[in-house]
Amino acid sequence: MTENTLGGFCRDLVDDDPYGQAIDPERLAARFVDHFGLSARPNLVELTDLAERAGFGTVREGKMEGLKGAHVGQPGGEYHIYHRDDLWEGSKAQTVLHELYEIILERMAEIHSPGMPVPSGPHPVICQQAERFAAAALMQADIFLSYAHASGLDVVALHNAFGCAYSSAALRLAEVVRDPPLMAVLYEREEEGDPTGWTGPAVLRARVVKRTAGFGASSSRLICGRRGGLPRRDKALPYGSLAERAVHSGEIEYAEGDGLAAIAKPVLWKGLLAKVIVVAVPWEHRQALEPQLGRQSRPYPSFVTRAVTAAS
Repeated sequence: MTENTLGGFCRDLVDDDPYGQAIDPERLAARFVDHFGLSARPNLVELTDLAERAGFGTVREGKMEGLKGAHVGQPGGEYHIYHRDDLWEGSKAQTVLHELYEIILERMAEIHSPGMPVPSGPHPVICQQAERFAAAALMQADIFLSYAHASGLDVVALHNAFGCAYSSAALRLAEVVRDPPLMAVLYEREEEGDPTGWTGPAVLRARVVKRTAGFGASSSRLICGRRGGLPRRDKALPYGSLAERAVHSGEIEYAEGDGLAAIAKPVLWKGLLAKVIVVAVPWEHRQALEPQLGRQSRPYPSFVTRAVTAAS
C-alpha cells in the first residue's frame, strides 16, 4: 500500500515517470487530491493538518513584505511553510497549496538527482504552475463544473462557494467549462487595500482575460466597446462596453448582440465599486447565463456527492 506521505506520493510519481518529465499542474492536482483524500472543498484547517500529517512540514503565518508565502527547509526533511498573516482565509489556503506544489517539485528533484543542489527561490514559470495547481486542488473539476453550470457561469457565486479569489474563479471557469464556449474578463480597481483609503472615481483595468478555444475572436461592442479590439491584461475598461454600463448603473447588465450574449456584474466592497466581471457566450448558448438573471432555477450540487462526469 502506498504511503500517505509526501515521500510516498513523490515515489509514486517517479515510478510512473522515471525520466522526470513535467507533469501538468491540473493532472498533478487531481493525483494529489486522490492520494491524500482531500475533501471537495478543502479549507486552511484541512490543508494545515495535511501538511503536518503527510510530512510536508509545519504551516505558520507571519508578516511578509512583498510575498504571500514561502517555505524553508533542508533537502529530505520537513519544511516551515509560511503564509502572510493579513491574507483572507481563501488566499491563505491557496498560498499553502502553492508552497506544497513547490515542495513536491523539490522533493522530486532530490529523488531524481540525489546530492545535487535543489533550485530555490521564486521562478515565474513555476509560480504560474503552482497557482494553477492550487486552483485545481481548491476548485476540483468535477464539482466545479456542476456548480458553474448551476450558477449560470457566475464568477461571483463560484468565488463565494469555493472561497477562492475572484481572479482564480474566473480563470478556472475558462479552464474547466468546455460547453458552452465562453470568455471571462475580470476588471479590478487600481487601488489596493481597504476601500476606506480609496479616493476619486474608480479606474478599472483588466486583470483576467481568458477565453476557451471554441469562443473565437469577436469584435462585439458588448465586450470591446467603441474602440474595438479584445480586452487585454492591464488595459483600461473599454469605453462603450457592457462593463462600462455596469460601472455606471451599479447593477447587473445583460445584453445580446453581434452573435453574443453577455452579462456584466459589478462587485462592491464596503459600498464602493471594486470589480466588474464579464462573461460572454455565443448567442445560441445564451440560456447558459439565465440562472444569473433569475430566469431559471437549478438545484445546486452537493459538495458531498461528486458529479459523475469530470471536465475533460
